[in-house]
Amino acid sequence: MSEGEKKLLLVEDSDDHAELTEFYLKDCRPSLEVRRLRDGAEAMAYIEQAETAAQSLPWLVLLDLKLPKYDGHEILARMKRSGRLSKIPVVIFSTSNSGKDIEQAMNGHANSYIVKPMEADKYGEVISEILEYWELNEHHHLLREPCKTDA
Repeated sequence: MSEGEKKLLLVEDSDDHAELTEFYLKDCRPSLEVRRLRDGAEAMAYIEQAETAAQSLPWLVLLDLKLPKYDGHEILARMKRSGRLSKIPVVIFSTSNSGKDIEQAMNGHANSYIVKPMEADKYGEVISEILEYWELNEHHHLLREPCKTDA
């Protein structure tokens, strides 16, 4: 998939966080198509539709945890149970640095957990690093077996 065809799904209820995230996503990758879902109900409806429709799927999901209607943990669990969506990398992007949230997300098969920086100048750096990491590793998450070494 070329950069121009990449789609990113942003599940974020805070307009301020969404605006900041979308600004830096577009700044880093102008051709990236970003679709925002504003709450857990929109995310659940998207998942249900994506399971049956022949729509193109996102390359990456940025998922907030603290969402109205269904929280991010519920959205993550639903995505990872879905046949079509289960292999899409899900990055939890949350203000929560709670060990309980982090552990639950990682046990729920989140691909990474990033705490949103509180400083605006760091926000852009974090978004850039997320995109760079997943662009470098966009096919590795599809591997079913770990690499074997001679160790």
